[in-house]
Amino acid sequence: MEKRFGVLRFIATLWKILAWVVLVLGLLGAIATLVGGLAGGFLDTAMLRQLGLPSDLGGTFFGVAGFLGILIGSVLQFFGLYAVGEIITVFLSIEENTRATRLWIEHSLRSSQPMM
Repeated sequence: MEKRFGVLRFIATLWKILAWVVLVLGLLGAIATLVGGLAGGFLDTAMLRQLGLPSDLGGTFFGVAGFLGILIGSVLQFFGLYAVGEIITVFLSIEENTRATRLWIEHSLRSSQPMM
């Protein structure tokens, strides 16, 4: 049986590829945020003193918090985008199985009819 809806199959694959790209870029961004935070590049010590926070903790805290936030956001986006591709694939599989069932029923009805 031939595969139908080639463009939809292509679009489903694009969604899955986009999901992987978002995940990889999110991981790279999370790691960059962590490294930048640990290096103390996000907040200067004067701003932290004004907020009443220890000046040596700010970069580490915000680096780890940013890392976790970006990581969780990237993973959730990955699942959402990949799910869109999988939903399209499931609908295409349902159509293919329905068409195969119809052909099987038509074939079995033709072969079981009595000859007159």
